[in-house]
Amino acid sequence: MFSLRNELKKRDFETLDLFTISFSLFKHNFTNFIILSLICCLPLILTGIYLPISTFDPEKLKTYEDLINWFKNDVTIGFYVNIFLSLLLDTISAISVSLLVERLIYGNIKSANWAIIRSFKFLLPTIFTTFIYFILVFLGATFFIVPGIAFIVFFVFIKNICTLRHTWGIDALKYSFYLVKPKFFKTLFLLGFIFLFQQVFAMTIFPASTENREGLLSYFIAMIVLYIFNTYFQIIITLFFLNRDYVSSNMLEEDDDDEYNNEEENDENNIEK
Repeated sequence: MFSLRNELKKRDFETLDLFTISFSLFKHNFTNFIILSLICCLPLILTGIYLPISTFDPEKLKTYEDLINWFKNDVTIGFYVNIFLSLLLDTISAISVSLLVERLIYGNIKSANWAIIRSFKFLLPTIFTTFIYFILVFLGATFFIVPGIAFIVFFVFIKNICTLRHTWGIDALKYSFYLVKPKFFKTLFLLGFIFLFQQVFAMTIFPASTENREGLLSYFIAMIVLYIFNTYFQIIITLFFLNRDYVSSNMLEEDDDDEYNNEEENDENNIEK
């Protein structure tokens, strides 16, 4: 893993490199990544079964009045429970994956239990930063679709930054923007691929109904498989973040060294004169 750490600092990985190296990391700590996936997805599966969310039909919600009426008449307690659990468990999962991946790069295999316990240290700052992110994306998507998509791309690293660089709030958003800006289209392609994969998977694997045993079993298995894939995608995002972070830091150090050397040369020239 020492060679991987050096490679992360030397160059920007290609998209294929991110997928293949992430898969190697996933296999290297396979058991703990699977345990983490199960711990985070099982509560969501159970609430989805016992507290189902009412079907969301965009065609029936064309005005704000339709949306308000939908909240008043169709939204149940299950909606709020699922939203809360999704935010909480997805955040814990992202933080835990970030911690496990960084430890792997440094040659240490940590347990899922260690990562989850440690994730609570970063939970509130990460949720606060995510809340700001949601507001920006909502505003961007409400007025114009393109800014909303741009915000999703630019701020993709906020959870990694909150966890691994102990920076949160606006500073985390700024740093994510700084890292993504030179690689915007690469990041857009990566997120687009993940989104399309999840949509195709959901349309082809998820059962049409969960009202019988076969449907419930299919839903249960599909959710577990989807969350395992989601964990793998989180590994890719974390590796991408660490790569951009290390490369950017090295570039800044080189710039500082060049400035220092130029200052020394100028001082020597002034002395000679």
